[in-house]
Amino acid sequence: MKTSEYNAKAREALGKTFVDIGVSIFKGVISLFTVVPIALILKSWWDKDSKSFSIMDLISSITLGTYVVLLIFVIIAMYIGAWFRDEGLKHIHEAEEIEKKTTE
Repeated sequence: MKTSEYNAKAREALGKTFVDIGVSIFKGVISLFTVVPIALILKSWWDKDSKSFSIMDLISSITLGTYVVLLIFVIIAMYIGAWFRDEGLKHIHEAEEIEKKTTE
């Protein structure tokens, strides 16, 4: 069944699902850049036996290829998240337009 054949409630539910998927992708990317460094710092703080830890040392030890791959994955994730969010908003808007036409 095509999405153009959905009734207003089904289209709105599909739109909300798409928006939720897009927001979840954005949250995942943001968590990657906030939670992972904090976890690494806390791990080095609790492991007194390990050598000293520095985020700058970790960043400087990563190769250029790894930077490029990580950057490409982040860009793709942000693009997919934005696409899902835009599609969801489009479906929600179309569902509202269908409801307006049926109530008139």
